[in-house]
Amino acid sequence: MRENRKFIRLKAPIGVTYKPLKSRRRKETLSLIRNISGGGICLTVKEAFREGDLLEVRIQIPHLQEPIDAVGEVIWCSETVEKDPSGREAGIRFRDISPQDLHQILEYVYTVGIG
Repeated sequence: MRENRKFIRLKAPIGVTYKPLKSRRRKETLSLIRNISGGGICLTVKEAFREGDLLEVRIQIPHLQEPIDAVGEVIWCSETVEKDPSGREAGIRFRDISPQDLHQILEYVYTVGIG
């Protein structure tokens, strides 16, 4: 099977908060990223999202003082491998992220993943 990925993925438990972009809910949900790349993230989520849903995400890269803010699009959402009924995984593609923040993610993935 051929991989069509444009970016290297790094498996790393990084703190993240998220909330649906057009939600009346003001409170963000705390979660963990399962992997990250320059193209997006895979994270654990509590609710079932649909393909195309937009999320505001705030990523706390370990060595950075300020979090990275981005808007991402849900590409897929499924049950977790562990079959935890309260949790799912979602693949999120970055849709709106500043070039500086994207550079910091790429630098982190490269530095930690390749080294």
